[in-house]
Amino acid sequence: MGLSNLRKAVTLVLTGVLLLVVTAGCGNTSSSADNKQVNTPAIPESFVRIGTSSSGGIFNALGVAMGQVWTEKVAPVKFSAQVTGGSGENALNLGSDKLDIALVAGSVAYEAANGLAQFEGKKVTNLRAIAALYPAVLQVPVLKNSSINNVLDMKGKKINVGQAGSGSEAVALSFVRAFGLEPDVDFKASHLSHDNASDAMIDEKIDGYIQLGGLGIGHQMKAMASGKAKIVPMEPRELREKFLKEYPYYFEYTIQPNAYPNQDYTVDTVASSTLLVAREGLSEELVYQVTKHLFENLNTLAQAHSTAKEISLENALKGLGIPLHPGAERYYKEVGLLK
Repeated sequence: MGLSNLRKAVTLVLTGVLLLVVTAGCGNTSSSADNKQVNTPAIPESFVRIGTSSSGGIFNALGVAMGQVWTEKVAPVKFSAQVTGGSGENALNLGSDKLDIALVAGSVAYEAANGLAQFEGKKVTNLRAIAALYPAVLQVPVLKNSSINNVLDMKGKKINVGQAGSGSEAVALSFVRAFGLEPDVDFKASHLSHDNASDAMIDEKIDGYIQLGGLGIGHQMKAMASGKAKIVPMEPRELREKFLKEYPYYFEYTIQPNAYPNQDYTVDTVASSTLLVAREGLSEELVYQVTKHLFENLNTLAQAHSTAKEISLENALKGLGIPLHPGAERYYKEVGLLK
């Protein structure tokens, strides 16, 4: 082969190699662009504890359902719903890092964050709101054949105020004291769980009980279905207004007819928001994912308990009373609820 021909051959070989390299490079670039994915930041937590309430309560039913949704959607993190004494215990356990997320009555969250009532000297500084879930309604079921027709009529009666030291008791005591009543002075106070109080009232061992919670809870449905109970309004009205001024995280609420069996009347009372709360140290990414999948799976939660039907993005920031967690704040900005 002549020198000229050799040079031509070498040139052709080099050109072919160069074309192969360029073509392969272009192909890889195209493939990378086509398959490009936005990776979710890593979540440092692997196991998350959810504080609920006693077994069978609304907090417990919702907490279990939420844990199942989040375990599926926020993989590989595992969520476990814990049976607890309710709001007060949940707030304290968030404060001591024994829980990561919990359901807490808005009133209790406010008092815990400000060191008030049962939290005097035990201020909980690390509570951060994820969302307002549903209204917790102040309800006073009493024996239908009693002479109790408003709050002041509880004088001289036997009324359950909740288990000693519980968030339920703290709510009940703030309520009766705003109406000028003192337990074991103006009425005899019992300290049963709500389930046991309902049974005790049906058996006519007590005259009534005070509870703050969602409409339709099982023990109260049972009491009303017995035909022995009625729900009294939070009256006189001027004392209800005084209560609202003293406790601004409450708002006016009317229980509509047929919320319960044998209830064909309205009940004027007050409510506060039930909150989903996280401890401050929980990662922003985890709380963002929790908030996102809470609101994207409300239909699933409603299958676990009808109260979830009252949860809405529109009311997610209503009556929080404590600061938002940055992860939740990020989600609300993303969906346009916050600027």
